[in-house]
Amino acid sequence: MTLIDLGDAGAATEAAAAPVNLPRLRRQALVVLTAVGLAATTASAPPAPSLVRPLWTTALQPSDTVAMDSRTVYLTRSSPSGPAEVVAYDLHTGRLRWSTPTGDAYGVQPVADVVLVTIGPSPIGSTSFPAGPRTIALDAATGTRLWQSAGASSPSPVSSGVLLAETGRSGATTVLRLVARRDGRQLWRRSITPAEEWTTITDGGRPTSVVTVTATGETTVYGYDDGALRHRSRIPWNGVYSATFFPVGAQLVVIRTASAQTAATIYRAADLRRLWRSDELIGYVTGCGPLICTAGVRGVAGRDPATGGQTWRRDDMRFVWNLGAGRLLLSAAADLASATTVLVDAATGRTIGRPLRGQEAFVVGPAGSLTLLRATETPDDRTAVTRLDLADGRQTSLGTVDRLAEQACQGVPGYLLCPRGASLTVIAVG
Repeated sequence: MTLIDLGDAGAATEAAAAPVNLPRLRRQALVVLTAVGLAATTASAPPAPSLVRPLWTTALQPSDTVAMDSRTVYLTRSSPSGPAEVVAYDLHTGRLRWSTPTGDAYGVQPVADVVLVTIGPSPIGSTSFPAGPRTIALDAATGTRLWQSAGASSPSPVSSGVLLAETGRSGATTVLRLVARRDGRQLWRRSITPAEEWTTITDGGRPTSVVTVTATGETTVYGYDDGALRHRSRIPWNGVYSATFFPVGAQLVVIRTASAQTAATIYRAADLRRLWRSDELIGYVTGCGPLICTAGVRGVAGRDPATGGQTWRRDDMRFVWNLGAGRLLLSAAADLASATTVLVDAATGRTIGRPLRGQEAFVVGPAGSLTLLRATETPDDRTAVTRLDLADGRQTSLGTVDRLAEQACQGVPGYLLCPRGASLTVIAVG
């Protein structure tokens, strides 16, 4: 007879007779039910509310120009039934603050407590300037006219003065004047050799000098505060398809294009001494924080402003945008929507965070951030808004709104100002 070992029968009997721990079972059941309840609650919870919401809308004509500051939206508005005017709306509520007749205006710029309005013939498409542009200064709080003067304005946000450039019939600048921003009082005036272009040099954000250049390359440096002649020299300028110049810190960058080749020459702005010249085929040159960047088909390079020595290079990128605060955006194509774009450190060219994909435009965001705009794929009638942290590259989705003209939007911290057909919409962000 075969025996089958069933183990210790006594032990089995004792285990079966052990009392049931009802409180413990109740606690276990409660844990299970709580977990199931949390899962159900999470699954049915509504999505987080959008941090992007339209506030108000106003009419917008193709000829209108728009500007904004942290409190107000300003519009130059023409009317077939009356004089053209500048209107000011409260940024958050859309309440009309004031409107002031100005005549034909094609530019508006708020600076501290003053709004500068450019009136007269627009330089776009003009070959003759019979009267030249004029500047009207309005009180930003009330719209009261403070002063009016000949010349187009170039204000500085850190200076109490406004530089005015008067033009002759050919469109060349013939007079430079510095006036007090608030009352228009003339601080100095200087007649100059007719200049094709002029620019302001800054040091630590404050304007220090004004540089002018004539059609033949005669270049002159004047003091910003007193208009005194500081230096005069001649630089290569004419005999090319186009020429322009702009400041980068204490340097002056001169761009000359002949046929399909663009060359950049960098001068020291104080005395116009030539520092270096780009020897490679480039598309354009721009300031890159502490460096100067050259960009083109061979990539983007960050260069020492004084020597042109290459500090870093990105062969995978072709375009660069200087964001300030030591940050750049680099992209492989000019069309941001179809190219990979990266945030990089301006001093090293090092990528920060993960790549940005599908962005169509970027505007000012809160301090230390950038607001990115992108058309959504599904549904295709929306614009997605994302905040990019410039310190670490972190991207935070803020929500979507009805489709905008993304590349035409303006921004100040907390707000977007975007045209949409025949209207202008103000949107709160975050």
